Amino acid sequence: MVAFSDPGISVVAFHPDSFYRILGSGSLYLFNILRPLQVFALLMAEQKKSASPAIKIIGTLIPLCIFVAVTELALNFFDTNLYYKNQFFPVNRDIDFTEIYKKDPALFWTFRENITTRSSRFSDLTYHINSYGFRGSEIAPEKKGSRILCLGNSCTFGWGVTQEATWVSQLHKILKNQFPGENYEVINAGVPGYSSYQGRVSFAKKLLALKPDIVLIMFGWNDHFAAGKGISDQEQKMPGGFIITMHNFFSQFKTYQLMRKLILSASEKQEFVSLGQMEGKRRVSPDEFYLNLAGIAHLSRKNHAVPVLLVPPIAGSRNYFNGTVTQLHVIHEAYQERIRLLAERENISVIDLQAEFDRHRNLYHDAYGDPTHFNELGHRVAAQAIARKIIPVLVSR
Repeated sequence: MVAFSDPGISVVAFHPDSFYRILGSGSLYLFNILRPLQVFALLMAEQKKSASPAIKIIGTLIPLCIFVAVTELALNFFDTNLYYKNQFFPVNRDIDFTEIYKKDPALFWTFRENITTRSSRFSDLTYHINSYGFRGSEIAPEKKGSRILCLGNSCTFGWGVTQEATWVSQLHKILKNQFPGENYEVINAGVPGYSSYQGRVSFAKKLLALKPDIVLIMFGWNDHFAAGKGISDQEQKMPGGFIITMHNFFSQFKTYQLMRKLILSASEKQEFVSLGQMEGKRRVSPDEFYLNLAGIAHLSRKNHAVPVLLVPPIAGSRNYFNGTVTQLHVIHEAYQERIRLLAERENISVIDLQAEFDRHRNLYHDAYGDPTHFNELGHRVAAQAIARKIIPVLVSR
């Protein structure tokens, strides 16, 4: 990247090798489109030397506006990789698709409302996000029957499966078939990357207003993920509202994403953090995890809803790892035990999906590389287990 300076203007010229190294495929096409703009800007700089101040300002703004407009069009047309894991946002570095997520002062990030994701780098599937910022069809402001709220992370969201294949949708289908005359609404409030801390805040701030009758609660995976830069969820300090508003507006544009990636790639190194990392602080400690779940359960009961805890399954050591217990299994089981302990102490209904999944095989997309996210069959097994538990609750209400 080379900078040309002039008394009235500064022009930045990008070397094609730098574009290719940072942005990947499609970058050379982009470079060739932007090169004439660099030449045009340099010519404008020569003309401006003898121009009046007003003409100089106009002469600066015109090429800048043209540059931004052409860059935006080119970046939308070509397959240019603008994704970058921002180490300065340490809560969850993978949540850095600015056209899909926006920053939130209390929840750290939420989905952008009313979008359908189309980035192949985000996922091979498309996901529709409704006006509440959750996956699925629109949520009616007023409920007409019984409302079941499914609170969780990407395992509830249904990462890697179609909307119809998620356990949330399959649960709704089971209830609809078994009770054709009843109106049961099942809401998918799972957000990828969310911890129990975010779930507790989200439930109190926006989800209680939906007046659920049953609250299904499944967290754990992101809670025991290593805290970026040693800062737990509870200790996170987000920027002020004005800064977040400005970021959320400009980060929708490809030009902003391009400049952001160029700046970040020059100022930091990408770090890999293993899911099974034993050292260091967790995003949410086991004790905080217990209190967060207890807070959601207590708030549910206070608002006349029935809380149901779900034990999040991991690809079991016996079924998938020939009996080998990995570090990740040890960490995950510690959080699972907190769920079972809370259920016993507070007399909260619990559905042990770990025990259910241990009875089956082939429930994950890639049990060895990703023992977290289940496939369509795994979602079906989860939906059936959940239905067996909550149907008696629904009948008794």
